[in-house]
Formats: sequence, C-alpha cells, structure tokens
Amino acid sequence: MAEITDQGITGRSLNEYLGDIEERTLAIDPDWNIDPDSPDGLRIGIEAEMLVNLDEAVIAAYRSKDPDSATGEGLRNIGKISGIRIKPATYSVAPITVIGAAGTVIPQGSQVRSRIDNTRWLTTAPIIISVSQSATGFATCATPGRVLASAGELNIIGTPVAGWSSVTNSEAAPGDEAESDEVFRARRDRSVALAGSNMLDNMIGSIANVPGVTDVVVLENDSVSPVDADGVPVNCLAVIVNGGTDADIGLAMYQKKNPGCGMFPRYNQKTDAWIDAPGANGVKVEVVSPVTGNTAVMTFQRAIGLPVFVAVNVKKKGDLPGDIAAEIQQAIVADSTKGLFAGETTTGFNRGGYDIGEVVPVGRLYTPVNKVLGKYGDSYIVTLTIGLSAGTQGLTPIQPTIAQLATFEAANIAVTVTP
Repeated sequence: MAEITDQGITGRSLNEYLGDIEERTLAIDPDWNIDPDSPDGLRIGIEAEMLVNLDEAVIAAYRSKDPDSATGEGLRNIGKISGIRIKPATYSVAPITVIGAAGTVIPQGSQVRSRIDNTRWLTTAPIIISVSQSATGFATCATPGRVLASAGELNIIGTPVAGWSSVTNSEAAPGDEAESDEVFRARRDRSVALAGSNMLDNMIGSIANVPGVTDVVVLENDSVSPVDADGVPVNCLAVIVNGGTDADIGLAMYQKKNPGCGMFPRYNQKTDAWIDAPGANGVKVEVVSPVTGNTAVMTFQRAIGLPVFVAVNVKKKGDLPGDIAAEIQQAIVADSTKGLFAGETTTGFNRGGYDIGEVVPVGRLYTPVNKVLGKYGDSYIVTLTIGLSAGTQGLTPIQPTIAQLATFEAANIAVTVTP
C-alpha cells in the first residue's frame, strides 16, 4: 500500500503488486495455475490493478493538501482555509475622457460603446464635468475576459445624459479569463499575507483579494530622495491596480494603511485638488470605516495598457500551414495573458503573463513563436523585433511606466514567412 515517510508519499507499481500477489498465492500451493490467461491469473491481475488505483487515490488525496501540488477542488479548499476563493473571469477597464456642459453629472453605470465591436462599457463611478467642460473617469467592459479597446475606440455614448456631448478613451487594461490553478496558487501565496504586519505585503494581499482585481503593485519611497526613480515622492506609497471597483479597492487600502504614510498621487482634501498631476489614471475614493465611521480619502492609479508592436520574420523549412501567421499571433497573445501553456505540465518557462510595469524583453517572445514552429519541423526565426509603433521595432526591451501594462493583440503582430 502507499506509504507516507519523511520524504513524502510513495506507492507501488502494477508489476510490484502482481509479483507480490503471485508470490503469496504460490506460497499457499506451488502448483497453483496462475498463468495470465487462467481464471486465477486474471483474478490476480484485477486485484493488482485495484490496489494500484487505490494507491493513486491515496497519493492524490495526500497531495491535495499541499498548496504546491494540489489542483482543482483540492486547491480551492486550501484557499478557503485562508478565506481566498477562485476568481471568475474579470473585466477590462479603460480610462475615459468625457466632454460636455460644466456641472453635468454622468451617473455610475452609464454606458459607452466601442465603435469597433460594439462592446458595452459602464462607468465605474459618477463623473462630474468640470468648468473646463471635460472630466476623466473609468469604464468597465460589460463582457468578462480579455476585451481590448485601443485608444479612441470607445467614442459612442450609450446612455444619453443631458449635457454630455462626447467621450473617448485611452488604452484599456485588459481583464482575464477565469482563474487557472496556477494563477490561483500564486494569488493564494500572496494573499496569505492579509494578516501580516508588513504594510506593503498585507496591503498587496488585501487588494489582490478584491473581486475583479487581476494585478496589483505597491511601491514605497522610504529613501531620502524627494522623488525616487519611479516618480514616487518621499514617504509615500504608490498603489497601481488593474480590475476591481474603486470603492472596494479604496476600502481594502484603508483597512491596511498605517498612519503617517502618504499616498501617491497625493490629494489635498482642503482645496479639493490633486497635488500631483495623476494624468488619466488617478483615482480618489472617499472611504467610510465600517468599524469606527471615520472617513478618509484613498488615492491610487489604474493600470493603463501599453500596446506592443511585434515583427517576426520566419524562414520556412519544409511545410508550414497556410494560417501559420495567425497561429504565431495567437501564441504571442496567449503568452502575454497566461494562456500559452494552459493545461500543460511544462515547467521552466515564465507562465504568468505580464504584470504591471514589467519589462518586455525581445528574448521572451521567442518562446511562443518557437512553440508554434516546433510543431512543423525545421522552420526557424530569422528576426524578431518589438517596439511601441509599427515600423519602429528593434531589439531594445520595452520598459512600461509603473502604471502601464504591456498588451499584445494580433493586429499589432506582423509575421513574414520567407521561402
């Protein structure tokens, strides 16, 4: 039977069980006919297979209690112990700019539509148009999953509001499909810091556990420099989030923030104005403590998508399918969204997509392209370059800002096949 030792758990093979049962049977009667095609030989085979199956069930039950090896419902149950549940598909979020009459209030949940695919996007909070006749806010896609909206695509007003005349958007930060075991395992490891005493760790864990949040980064300037290399002022925390609602994120921040540390971008409640220029991705949330009733203003930044343009030149050796360009495009997109190795047990590759502010090196894109080419023989990559616009690609890694998230879409990936 399966045995638990200091080294873990071990089981026995089918051949080991067959040999053991045959030996014990012949010990009763050496003349017993146990040939594989005899009735008793068939019975021994059935018993050995049942014992092997039982060992496998015991080993699976043992491993289901280990966060590093558990899968499926076993992994979900481990998460429940810490109050962490698997996330369904999340929603893309786009910064929007609205134009209209000063003082116009655009209610939360007002609809904006894409001129490309007619997807619906809903404002995440009320937007009040200022005296300059414009205002900024955010809209969440009504369709879950990875829905992209390039700059300028959201320009149709779906919910008429008196005084609201036009809308446009910056690059959207894409949502995610429903969590896989690997992504859930990594988030659980982060989220167990919820009760920790380190403010950065437990704030990251708290925000990461907010429904709809796909990625979070918390940066701190604890140096003597007035502004650090990331642009964060001294004695301030910068929180950058993708997904989730403003109110839930604000409350999660408030519950973990210690006194005496400022938030970036900074906001002056007395003058009702930003101290720092947050651009289109700054968010302020008025929070009321559910425990004491105290009020506070939390500020953070929304991640903004940074489109990456790719150019791949492939040398054809042997046969390649007619849709090889589409396959390569899909593989690069899948690599950026955690889907390239979905359902596979392959190890040794970065399988987590791109995080907020994560650099995009050229070398990493060889993996998805070679994964496709490897299915068809000896074709190989001649050149592979990346850039921030079509026709300007090179070998220099792309470094997003602290609030940017690298995004890839098929339309921005050029594939050339050379005979």
